[in-house]
Amino acid sequence: MAKEYMSVKDAIKTWEAEELARRKAEYEKKGETYDEPIKATEEEVVRLIGMMPPINKMDKELLTLKNVKHLGLSTNCIDKIGPGLKDLEHLECLSLGRNLIKKLENLDLPNLKELWISYNKIEKLSGLDKLKKLTTLYISNNMVSSWSEVERHLTLLPELVDLCFVSNPLEKGLEKSDYRIGMLMRLPGLSKLDGRAYEPEEREEAERAKDG
Repeated sequence: MAKEYMSVKDAIKTWEAEELARRKAEYEKKGETYDEPIKATEEEVVRLIGMMPPINKMDKELLTLKNVKHLGLSTNCIDKIGPGLKDLEHLECLSLGRNLIKKLENLDLPNLKELWISYNKIEKLSGLDKLKKLTTLYISNNMVSSWSEVERHLTLLPELVDLCFVSNPLEKGLEKSDYRIGMLMRLPGLSKLDGRAYEPEEREEAERAKDG
């Protein structure tokens, strides 16, 4: 029996209904009523997360979300980042964690500030080069195994300050201190790695290692 999937169009309808119910309940707690219809095309935050059945394809229906700033597509069965995202001019945060994505592609998103794409099947970091405003990259629990990927691609992100990279083969194969210092040597602009801020002592050690 073939597995069932949900289209983006149906996922948007489901989210609109659930969001309307959520807002009505929220207003009722305050003794107020909420009667405005929810139109995803006008919303700044749209969360198509953990749909049942799951979404497996990013199709053109996403392009109707003209006002979206935060788009959540985590916890589905998406195996490919769909084209056309560049038309979402206001998009600042894209959440694609816990999917089946193998390749970073179609990320022509010059205004994107946060990309959450942990728990996928990504081996290579090519495809991030157009994200010049990216400050936050959560890409833990993937399949990146070499420093060369960091050196070739993450160094092209001038605004990157917050990186989550834990549980990639590269991290698993190193002592924790070697991993943290190695990342800071290559990405001196980082302020935080895996949720933990860099200490001044770590910066000094990274500088010494770089000079040595």
